[in-house]
Amino acid sequence: MVTLDATVDCVEEKYFIKINVEGTPVTIPLSDDSPNAVKSAFNKLIQRIRLGEFTIKLDKVGEDLFSMVANEYLTQLNREIQEVRSQMKEYGLVKEAEAE
Repeated sequence: MVTLDATVDCVEEKYFIKINVEGTPVTIPLSDDSPNAVKSAFNKLIQRIRLGEFTIKLDKVGEDLFSMVANEYLTQLNREIQEVRSQMKEYGLVKEAEAE
């Protein structure tokens, strides 16, 4: 199983989880209410689910609030990813090589 690296980034006082998906960053806002950004990130992760199993791991879990929140967020997201992948397998929506 592949492990995708993630970091907590701060840009202009806004915090994000940045996940490195095959060299392309997928960002999920932590400190901003942006449902479209979250939806876009999830769509990119669902596309990646079709290619094979993976988990997301935070590079460094700091003592700050955003690091702790991001770590818990990723723990729950990893559970959801496994659930979605299982359902996609049932419907034949994953690559055949992975479905066996």
